[in-house]
Amino acid sequence: MPGLTEEDIRTRAYHLWKAAGEPAGRMDVFWYEAERELLVERVNGSPVPPTDDRQPISRH
Repeated sequence: MPGLTEEDIRTRAYHLWKAAGEPAGRMDVFWYEAERELLVERVNGSPVPPTDDRQPISRH
């Protein structure tokens, strides 16, 4: 299984950030969420489905 690249994580984090309404100052939260999702996808072999218990990232 190939490892994640910085570009993979950056792209996913960008999409998560856009979907959250482009909040300022929280990029680290999106980065770690993107990394987590990609790792789960690699292990499971499929995309991480959104679930009702996933809370939106606050726009502070």
